[in-house]
Amino acid sequence: MQSPQTEASADHEAAEYADELRRWRERRGLSKKALAEQMAYDRSYVSHIEGCNLDPTADFTRRAEEVLNTGGALWGQWQALTTARGLTDATSTPPPPTRDLHTVEFVAWLAEHSSTPFRETYDDVAALAHRLDAESVAAQHARGHERAGVTRADIASAIAAYYEPTPARDGAPGLYRANIDGADLLLSVLADPAWLGVAVQLATAQESARFQSVTPGPSPRVEGAARLAAITRLAEVEVAETVMMNNPLYRLLDMEAGPQRLAATFTLADFASYALTADLLEPELVDAVSARPGEAVRGRTPLRDRYLPSTDVATGLDQRECVGGPATLFAIARPARGTRPADYVLLIQERSSRVLNVAGKLAVIPKAFHQPTGEPAEEAALATTLERELEEELLGRQDLEQLSQASQRRADPLHRQRRSEPMAWLLDRRDTGAFRTECTAFGINLVTGNYEFACLAVIEDEHWWEQYGHHVEANWETMRVHRYSSRDTDGLAALAADPRWSNEGLFAFLEGLRRLAELDTSGRVAAPPITVET
Repeated sequence: MQSPQTEASADHEAAEYADELRRWRERRGLSKKALAEQMAYDRSYVSHIEGCNLDPTADFTRRAEEVLNTGGALWGQWQALTTARGLTDATSTPPPPTRDLHTVEFVAWLAEHSSTPFRETYDDVAALAHRLDAESVAAQHARGHERAGVTRADIASAIAAYYEPTPARDGAPGLYRANIDGADLLLSVLADPAWLGVAVQLATAQESARFQSVTPGPSPRVEGAARLAAITRLAEVEVAETVMMNNPLYRLLDMEAGPQRLAATFTLADFASYALTADLLEPELVDAVSARPGEAVRGRTPLRDRYLPSTDVATGLDQRECVGGPATLFAIARPARGTRPADYVLLIQERSSRVLNVAGKLAVIPKAFHQPTGEPAEEAALATTLERELEEELLGRQDLEQLSQASQRRADPLHRQRRSEPMAWLLDRRDTGAFRTECTAFGINLVTGNYEFACLAVIEDEHWWEQYGHHVEANWETMRVHRYSSRDTDGLAALAADPRWSNEGLFAFLEGLRRLAELDTSGRVAAPPITVET
């Protein structure tokens, strides 16, 4: 039996625990009910703990730590309480050790855009990374398995359920729908009929890309659930060693597209401002779908409700920070060989686990963010990013997104003399028709709000494959490269139906294949029939 002094001391520690729990809950912007739901506890339990009517358990404290990211503060208070009660617990563990984070620049951005100072933000990321590291391998694989089970079609259906109940205005963009060889496909890409099949030849007068310096607006505030999601993103990046660099991105301000005409205006945005806000909409959506398959996600996606609540917000390019880039179907002419007639070889990638976006999914290659390497006004054209990424992702050129200190001192990293031999061959023959790049369509991916320029890169001279095919090797962003023949009708139809596609990847594939069939004058393409609508 405890003495009155010991009991008073324990009651004091219980009150301290309750106050600590309340402070962290309110700092994260959570009600008692919301915290209980995220912890999978009865909603009255939090009230009893904060009212000092119940002592917290070790399990309750662990789950509260996971949700609130207190950096061990709540766990330390629980240990003080159990000590005051005269209890011992074999599950007591020391606070996590200090961790050297490689996402410090992103931690600084988050601290600057929240009410939490840098040191506390750093400790929150380090503490959660420590807990993720300590998870069992089975738990890690189970979480990955659940997320991998969410298909492209699941995502598109969830997006349609979230946005399409809003009555569409006449002439407003709608979700992209396609029928390929009799199979209906719904994508998460918002498109206008005028944005499809535009066939704009890049690096020509048909493409107009203007750069405009814009005074930054009010800084976004990242609090509550948004901050918790950002902390989780950084901790997962630390544990998985995902490659993430805070390089500038082109932000789209305005866009007009039509047959053989594309005019776009860009300014700049930091990658951190995207990675820790809008890019978190995708994992939130995937987790919501995997948790309750077949159910509507509305009401369970607080980040989407905040950052991208409607299609009007999605299309208001000058009112939000909209980044994105080109996704390109790469087609290379091959001569006839054996029983195979002359065709194009089409390259499709499975994304590496080290990439931040659509890891493990099928995508066209190259797939890239539209971004400059040094001179924004000079590099604003899509053609510049497409050609750079084609060379980096497939032809062995140094990845300029991860510049070494030495390469950052180069005045012109895109100089022609720095081109690889296979790329120089193509650029030297562009005017002869041996190599062409086109923008085939434009859309807004409602998963993240990104702008998507579907593109096509075609090598018409079959001698290039004979001479340089052995140079084609994907970089670290790709886990595996698949080859398809443009004459394999059944194989292309089956590929389009593959559930592993990303929505933007399938958008670029379908629009690129449609355009490749239009361009074909020599019987190299036997694509299945494709019709599209929005």
